[in-house]
Amino acid sequence: MALINPLMIYGLAGALVIGAASGYKVRDWQCDAAYAKALKKAEKSRVKKQEVVDDVSQTYETERDQADVVATERTNTIREIYKTTPAVPVDCAAPDALRRLLEGSVRDANAAATGKPSVEVSDASRPANLFNRP
Repeated sequence: MALINPLMIYGLAGALVIGAASGYKVRDWQCDAAYAKALKKAEKSRVKKQEVVDDVSQTYETERDQADVVATERTNTIREIYKTTPAVPVDCAAPDALRRLLEGSVRDANAAATGKPSVEVSDASRPANLFNRP
């Protein structure tokens, strides 16, 4: 039993522990390298996507500025027209047929916007109560 020396066992255990710790450290370095590579790839992807968003934003801002100019011109034209037109006399009113037509159009447009029917529909699924019975 002289071949197995306690110092030899301690040395072997120490070498095993150092080897395992070194293996974990190398694995940690590999994971750090893979993580850095993934971050670099994600950053490149983010930069490409940001360029697309920037291009779309630039196009939108240009078109919005052009639309603002058109809207301003239209508003100024309307103001000029109404500024030069004579005032409507007080006794001038639309005929009743025209007024009903306009009111009906407004009612239909409001109903269409809310998704409701423009004319009240009676409940045809229930027969009329002819004999006043509950």
